[in-house]
Amino acid sequence: MRKIELILGTVAAISIAYKFILGNGINPIFILSIMGLSLFYIYFSFAYFNNIRFKKIFKRYSFKYISKWRILGTIGLGFGLGITILGILWSLMYWPFNAYYSLGVPILLIIGIISMIKFLKTKSEDYIRILKRILIIGGVGIILWLIPQETLNELLSIETTQTAEKK
Repeated sequence: MRKIELILGTVAAISIAYKFILGNGINPIFILSIMGLSLFYIYFSFAYFNNIRFKKIFKRYSFKYISKWRILGTIGLGFGLGITILGILWSLMYWPFNAYYSLGVPILLIIGIISMIKFLKTKSEDYIRILKRILIIGGVGIILWLIPQETLNELLSIETTQTAEKK
């Protein structure tokens, strides 16, 4: 599962960079990689962040030594990451009705605080992995949430009816 995340994340990062450079030329790859990464986090976060291999997801003994709170926390983390990634997609594609940030970013903030407290108590590497993802994805999400859409449109060279009227 680590390879899936790495491939989708790398393709998404490269396609975001190309989107800022080339504009709309790479939209299909951008949409597929972002949607794939979002779906990966939403559906497989409970297994991925608890170090359960894909083959053992449906085996009962795989979850025997993992607490219910940790499983619920990783499900919430996956939901927060997936929703925030969808917000990034909506912002960069200039699609209307982007309410994803107001749902995903607070979830990531709450789980980030809990993960920081747990890390300070246990010094576990699992919490560092969680905090890295929250900082990267949540950071990009917060930046795109705070940038006005007009500024983002200028960066992406999207011509709207308002900018066409000014010319």
